[in-house]
Amino acid sequence: MDIQDEQKLAKAGDLREAENYGESSKEYTESLISLIDKQDYQALIHSLGGQSLIYKILARKTNDQIYKNLALAFAKEAVNILEQRQEQVDPHAQSIALSSYADALLMDNKPAEALPYFEKALSVSPAEDSEKGRLKSHVGDVKYRLGDKQTGLGMLNEGLSMIRAGDMNAYHIRVWETGAMNALAKIYAAEKESEKAKSLAHESLNIATEHNLSIRKREAEEILQKLSENRTDFSI
Repeated sequence: MDIQDEQKLAKAGDLREAENYGESSKEYTESLISLIDKQDYQALIHSLGGQSLIYKILARKTNDQIYKNLALAFAKEAVNILEQRQEQVDPHAQSIALSSYADALLMDNKPAEALPYFEKALSVSPAEDSEKGRLKSHVGDVKYRLGDKQTGLGMLNEGLSMIRAGDMNAYHIRVWETGAMNALAKIYAAEKESEKAKSLAHESLNIATEHNLSIRKREAEEILQKLSENRTDFSI
């Protein structure tokens, strides 16, 4: 990936995290066109995964099936490229393709289909423990949803500990941390451990507010609002 493409992808990601989805999508689309022309399949996976995440976030906000379909389509194309061009894709990009598709499947309420993609993403990832912790927390969350509650809860807690072994001043580490905390809060709510759920959600909200994690902040606020109403119909 050349420096211009790298900068465009970074800008697209920053715009997405700032919830400027239209401009983010524009940057990703320009990136896609450039990378397809260059046949840079490894960077293309990063771009497709980022684009999928935009629509996953919008699907969670609106529950609109069109956004879900778009999230699935972009992520599935990343997996298609991986399957067709594996020799041109390093393990980190392989993990991104697999986890992006798993994320989209989970968002579409297909946890059983998502689990093997999350597990494979974790197994091929060459990343540091903090990033592997993010993937492990996803595996644990899905296992819990599928009924393997003890294993799932243990993996989610282990994943959170691994995430926290990273640089806690880094934005992405805090994003992963609060994501795992929000998942745990939902589980404790489902288990009728409302005080644990509230405590975790409040802690996540404080971290998200302090570090300007607007998407995670909204998630934590949703959890707390529903807990106050004795509801557990949380979005995925």
